[in-house]
Amino acid sequence: MSPLTDPLPAPQAPDAVAVGWYVRLARHELGRGPYLDVGGTDGALLAGLARYGSASGLAATEEEAAELRAGAPGCPVVVDIGLLPGPVRALTAVVVLDRLPDDALDSDVGPGGWWRALEPGGRALVVAADADGRARELLGPRWPTPPVPRGHARIRELLVDAGFAIVREGSDGLSRGPYGRVPVGLDPRAAPAAAQRSAGRLTLAPGSGESAVFVVRRPG
Repeated sequence: MSPLTDPLPAPQAPDAVAVGWYVRLARHELGRGPYLDVGGTDGALLAGLARYGSASGLAATEEEAAELRAGAPGCPVVVDIGLLPGPVRALTAVVVLDRLPDDALDSDVGPGGWWRALEPGGRALVVAADADGRARELLGPRWPTPPVPRGHARIRELLVDAGFAIVREGSDGLSRGPYGRVPVGLDPRAAPAAAQRSAGRLTLAPGSGESAVFVVRRPG
């Protein structure tokens, strides 16, 4: 077995460094909330957002809701947009599209639901694996394919079709790896991603990394 030929693990919940970056991005790009974290896998992002404003979660199932509540104690989590007290100003949807087929895009946890949950003028941070990105190019068959792979252009199209205006778009960069024989921490190709995370901003070009990253706005 070789680390250069074995497939990498399937996408999991974002690591702590990624979650920290998402929280900083949300604060910078979305404002102070109230926040709604959609489809969170372990509650870490929801808990991080709750440190800076009112935050609640929206899950697809009661099982996922229980996981969110366990990871973010004290944060309300619902499985139906209709149970929210009202529209929110800021929404996060990290790796949600990675597991959402086209026929579920109008569900509460899909872009159609995000539109309904946001107040006019509200913003969302959307992160999804980029099937056409540089990471997949470098990793080839080792790329950890999500259940529903889509490229940056297709993800953008879905967001626009749902009615969102694109405020900002980019990439998380080469942040996972390894992409060769050099450990990712020593790989100069990973330096831009590390710098972006440290800055807490979105500066890298679309297609340059692991995931597509969008800041979108509900017009109004």
